[in-house]
Amino acid sequence: MQKRVALVTAGSRGLGAEIVRTLAKAGNDVAFTYLSEKEAAESLVKEVEALGGKSIAIQANAADFSRAKEIVQTIEKQLGGLHALVCSAGIARKGTLWELSEEDWDEVIDVTLKGTFNYIHAVSPVFIQQKAGKIVSIGSINGLRARRGTASYNAAKAGLTGLIKAAALELGEYNINVNVVAPGFIETTSQVDTPDSVRELVLSECAIKRLGQPEDIAPVVAFLCSEEARHITGQVLKVDAGQYI
Repeated sequence: MQKRVALVTAGSRGLGAEIVRTLAKAGNDVAFTYLSEKEAAESLVKEVEALGGKSIAIQANAADFSRAKEIVQTIEKQLGGLHALVCSAGIARKGTLWELSEEDWDEVIDVTLKGTFNYIHAVSPVFIQQKAGKIVSIGSINGLRARRGTASYNAAKAGLTGLIKAAALELGEYNINVNVVAPGFIETTSQVDTPDSVRELVLSECAIKRLGQPEDIAPVVAFLCSEEARHITGQVLKVDAGQYI
Protein backbone atom coordinates (compact mmCIF):
# COMPACT_ATOMS: atom_id res chain seq x y z
CA MET A 1 0.00 0.00 0.00
CA GLN A 2 1.28 3.45 -0.92
CA LYS A 3 2.14 5.54 2.11
CA ARG A 4 -0.10 8.59 2.58
CA VAL A 5 1.41 12.06 2.32
CA ALA A 6 0.07 15.17 4.03
CA LEU A 7 0.87 18.86 3.67
CA VAL A 8 0.44 21.23 6.61
CA THR A 9 0.77 24.98 6.10
CA ALA A 10 2.42 26.95 8.93
CA GLY A 11 3.58 23.70 10.47
CA SER A 12 6.79 24.62 12.25
CA ARG A 13 5.37 25.70 15.61
CA GLY A 14 2.31 25.83 17.82
CA LEU A 15 -0.81 24.00 16.66
CA GLY A 16 0.64 23.43 13.18
CA ALA A 17 3.64 21.57 14.59
CA GLU A 18 1.42 19.40 16.78
CA ILE A 19 -0.67 18.52 13.73
CA VAL A 20 2.52 17.53 11.87
CA ARG A 21 3.56 15.27 14.78
CA THR A 22 0.13 13.67 15.07
CA LEU A 23 -0.13 12.96 11.35
CA ALA A 24 3.35 11.43 11.44
CA LYS A 25 2.40 9.22 14.39
CA ALA A 26 -0.60 8.06 12.37
CA GLY A 27 1.79 6.81 9.69
CA ASN A 28 1.81 9.69 7.23
CA ASP A 29 4.80 11.25 5.55
CA VAL A 30 4.41 14.97 6.24
CA ALA A 31 5.55 18.07 4.39
CA PHE A 32 4.98 21.45 5.95
CA THR A 33 5.58 25.11 5.25
CA TYR A 34 7.12 27.67 7.55
CA LEU A 35 7.61 31.41 7.30
CA SER A 36 10.83 32.20 9.17
CA GLU A 37 11.45 29.60 11.91
CA LYS A 38 14.09 27.61 10.01
CA GLU A 39 15.68 26.03 13.10
CA ALA A 40 12.32 24.90 14.48
CA ALA A 41 11.37 23.53 11.05
CA GLU A 42 14.57 21.51 10.76
CA SER A 43 14.06 20.12 14.26
CA LEU A 44 10.51 19.05 13.42
CA VAL A 45 11.68 17.27 10.27
CA LYS A 46 14.02 15.23 12.46
CA GLU A 47 11.14 14.39 14.81
CA VAL A 48 9.06 13.04 11.94
CA GLU A 49 11.98 11.02 10.63
CA ALA A 50 12.56 9.58 14.10
CA LEU A 51 8.97 8.32 13.97
CA GLY A 52 9.80 6.42 10.78
CA GLY A 53 8.35 8.81 8.26
CA LYS A 54 9.65 11.16 5.62
CA SER A 55 9.35 14.92 5.97
CA ILE A 56 10.32 18.10 4.18
CA ALA A 57 10.04 21.70 5.36
CA ILE A 58 9.54 24.43 2.76
CA GLN A 59 9.73 28.15 3.40
CA ALA A 60 6.69 30.02 2.10
CA ASN A 61 4.20 32.74 2.84
CA ALA A 62 0.68 31.29 2.66
CA ALA A 63 -0.50 34.44 0.88
CA ASP A 64 1.74 33.70 -2.14
CA PHE A 65 -0.56 32.17 -4.78
CA SER A 66 2.07 30.89 -7.23
CA ARG A 67 4.25 29.48 -4.43
CA ALA A 68 1.46 27.13 -3.37
CA LYS A 69 1.47 25.37 -6.75
CA GLU A 70 5.26 25.10 -6.69
CA ILE A 71 5.15 23.51 -3.25
CA VAL A 72 2.55 20.92 -4.27
CA GLN A 73 4.72 19.94 -7.25
CA THR A 74 7.79 19.66 -5.01
CA ILE A 75 5.97 17.39 -2.56
CA GLU A 76 4.71 15.13 -5.33
CA LYS A 77 8.24 14.83 -6.68
CA GLN A 78 10.07 14.32 -3.38
CA LEU A 79 7.49 12.32 -1.40
CA GLY A 80 5.73 10.51 -4.23
CA GLY A 81 2.24 11.93 -3.93
CA LEU A 82 -0.16 14.00 -1.87
CA HIS A 83 -3.31 12.84 -0.13
CA ALA A 84 -4.20 15.38 2.55
CA LEU A 85 -3.96 19.13 3.04
CA VAL A 86 -4.22 20.95 6.36
CA CYS A 87 -4.42 24.75 6.14
CA SER A 88 -3.34 26.08 9.52
CA ALA A 89 -1.73 29.36 8.46
CA GLY A 90 -3.40 32.33 10.07
CA ILE A 91 -2.61 35.61 11.79
CA ALA A 92 -4.50 38.16 13.87
CA ARG A 93 -4.25 41.90 14.27
CA LYS A 94 -6.05 43.54 17.19
CA GLY A 95 -7.92 46.80 16.98
CA THR A 96 -11.42 48.17 16.54
CA LEU A 97 -12.65 48.66 12.99
CA TRP A 98 -11.73 52.35 13.09
CA GLU A 99 -8.26 51.59 14.48
CA LEU A 100 -7.25 48.88 12.01
CA SER A 101 -5.02 49.99 9.19
CA GLU A 102 -5.68 48.85 5.64
CA GLU A 103 -2.36 46.98 5.74
CA ASP A 104 -3.37 45.05 8.87
CA TRP A 105 -6.75 44.14 7.37
CA ASP A 106 -5.23 42.99 4.08
CA GLU A 107 -2.51 40.93 5.77
CA VAL A 108 -4.99 38.99 7.92
CA ILE A 109 -7.29 38.27 4.98
CA ASP A 110 -4.39 37.41 2.64
CA VAL A 111 -2.75 34.92 5.00
CA THR A 112 -5.77 33.38 6.71
CA LEU A 113 -8.45 33.32 4.01
CA LYS A 114 -6.66 33.78 0.69
CA GLY A 115 -3.88 31.48 1.92
CA THR A 116 -6.40 28.67 2.35
CA PHE A 117 -7.80 29.33 -1.12
CA ASN A 118 -4.28 29.28 -2.56
CA TYR A 119 -3.54 25.78 -1.30
CA ILE A 120 -6.96 24.33 -2.06
CA HIS A 121 -6.56 25.71 -5.58
CA ALA A 122 -3.12 24.09 -5.83
CA VAL A 123 -4.07 20.62 -4.55
CA SER A 124 -7.45 20.31 -6.28
CA PRO A 125 -6.11 19.14 -9.67
CA VAL A 126 -4.04 16.47 -7.91
CA PHE A 127 -6.94 15.26 -5.78
CA ILE A 128 -9.39 15.38 -8.68
CA GLN A 129 -7.10 13.30 -10.88
CA GLN A 130 -6.65 10.63 -8.21
CA LYS A 131 -10.32 10.90 -7.18
CA ALA A 132 -9.38 11.10 -3.51
CA GLY A 133 -8.18 13.65 -0.99
CA LYS A 134 -8.77 15.21 2.40
CA ILE A 135 -8.74 18.95 3.08
CA VAL A 136 -8.98 20.44 6.57
CA SER A 137 -8.82 24.13 7.41
CA ILE A 138 -8.25 25.49 10.89
CA GLY A 139 -11.02 27.94 11.67
CA SER A 140 -12.10 29.38 15.00
CA ILE A 141 -15.24 29.72 17.07
CA ASN A 142 -14.59 33.45 16.70
CA GLY A 143 -15.45 33.05 13.04
CA LEU A 144 -18.93 32.05 14.23
CA ARG A 145 -19.48 34.91 16.68
CA ALA A 146 -18.49 38.52 17.25
CA ARG A 147 -15.55 39.64 19.39
CA ARG A 148 -14.53 43.21 20.04
CA GLY A 149 -11.22 44.26 18.57
CA THR A 150 -10.70 41.31 16.20
CA ALA A 151 -12.85 42.19 13.19
CA SER A 152 -10.29 41.19 10.56
CA TYR A 153 -9.65 37.83 12.25
CA ASN A 154 -13.37 37.16 12.70
CA ALA A 155 -14.04 38.03 9.06
CA ALA A 156 -11.22 35.81 7.78
CA LYS A 157 -12.28 32.83 9.87
CA ALA A 158 -15.95 33.33 8.97
CA GLY A 159 -14.93 33.43 5.32
CA LEU A 160 -13.31 30.03 5.71
CA THR A 161 -16.72 28.52 6.43
CA GLY A 162 -18.12 29.75 3.13
CA LEU A 163 -15.00 28.74 1.24
CA ILE A 164 -14.90 25.24 2.73
CA LYS A 165 -18.60 24.59 2.16
CA ALA A 166 -18.26 25.67 -1.49
CA ALA A 167 -15.16 23.51 -1.90
CA ALA A 168 -16.90 20.52 -0.33
CA LEU A 169 -19.80 20.88 -2.76
CA GLU A 170 -17.60 21.30 -5.82
CA LEU A 171 -15.06 18.59 -4.95
CA GLY A 172 -17.41 16.01 -3.46
CA GLU A 173 -18.09 14.27 -6.75
CA TYR A 174 -14.38 13.46 -6.90
CA ASN A 175 -14.42 11.72 -3.50
CA ILE A 176 -12.69 14.66 -1.77
CA ASN A 177 -13.63 15.56 1.80
CA VAL A 178 -13.37 19.21 2.89
CA ASN A 179 -13.96 20.34 6.49
CA VAL A 180 -13.18 23.02 9.07
CA VAL A 181 -11.97 22.41 12.62
CA ALA A 182 -12.90 25.41 14.77
CA PRO A 183 -11.00 25.53 18.07
CA GLY A 184 -11.81 27.71 21.01
CA PHE A 185 -9.01 29.27 23.04
CA ILE A 186 -5.83 27.19 22.68
CA GLU A 187 -2.68 27.58 24.76
CA THR A 188 0.03 28.07 22.14
CA THR A 189 3.19 30.17 21.94
CA SER A 190 1.13 32.98 20.42
CA GLN A 191 -0.91 33.19 23.64
CA VAL A 192 1.95 33.60 26.11
CA ASP A 193 1.14 37.29 26.62
CA THR A 194 -2.60 36.76 27.03
CA PRO A 195 -3.73 38.38 30.31
CA ASP A 196 -5.03 36.15 33.12
CA SER A 197 -8.30 38.07 32.94
CA VAL A 198 -8.85 36.77 29.40
CA ARG A 199 -8.10 33.21 30.48
CA GLU A 200 -10.60 33.59 33.31
CA LEU A 201 -13.20 34.86 30.84
CA VAL A 202 -12.59 31.88 28.55
CA LEU A 203 -12.97 29.44 31.44
CA SER A 204 -16.23 31.08 32.47
CA GLU A 205 -17.56 30.44 28.94
CA CYS A 206 -16.48 26.78 28.82
CA ALA A 207 -18.79 23.95 29.81
CA ILE A 208 -15.72 21.88 30.67
CA LYS A 209 -13.53 24.11 32.81
CA ARG A 210 -10.16 23.71 31.11
CA LEU A 211 -8.10 25.62 28.59
CA GLY A 212 -7.43 23.85 25.32
CA GLN A 213 -4.03 22.52 24.27
CA PRO A 214 -2.72 21.78 20.75
CA GLU A 215 -2.95 18.10 21.70
CA ASP A 216 -6.73 18.52 21.95
CA ILE A 217 -7.04 19.70 18.35
CA ALA A 218 -4.45 17.73 16.36
CA PRO A 219 -6.08 14.28 16.75
CA VAL A 220 -9.36 15.65 15.41
CA VAL A 221 -7.54 17.03 12.37
CA ALA A 222 -5.75 13.71 11.86
CA PHE A 223 -9.07 11.87 12.02
CA LEU A 224 -10.57 14.12 9.33
CA CYS A 225 -7.50 13.39 7.18
CA SER A 226 -8.07 9.64 7.50
CA GLU A 227 -10.30 7.24 5.61
CA GLU A 228 -12.37 6.78 8.77
CA ALA A 229 -13.79 10.26 8.02
CA ARG A 230 -14.80 9.40 4.46
CA HIS A 231 -18.49 10.21 5.11
CA ILE A 232 -17.88 13.68 6.61
CA THR A 233 -17.65 16.77 4.43
CA GLY A 234 -18.67 20.42 4.44
CA GLN A 235 -18.70 20.52 8.23
CA VAL A 236 -17.48 23.00 10.83
CA LEU A 237 -16.45 20.96 13.86
CA LYS A 238 -16.06 23.00 17.05
CA VAL A 239 -13.42 21.68 19.46
CA ASP A 240 -13.71 24.11 22.36
CA ALA A 241 -14.73 22.47 25.66
CA GLY A 242 -18.18 23.89 25.06
CA GLN A 243 -16.94 27.48 24.93
CA TYR A 244 -19.42 28.15 22.11
CA ILE A 245 -22.73 26.42 22.69
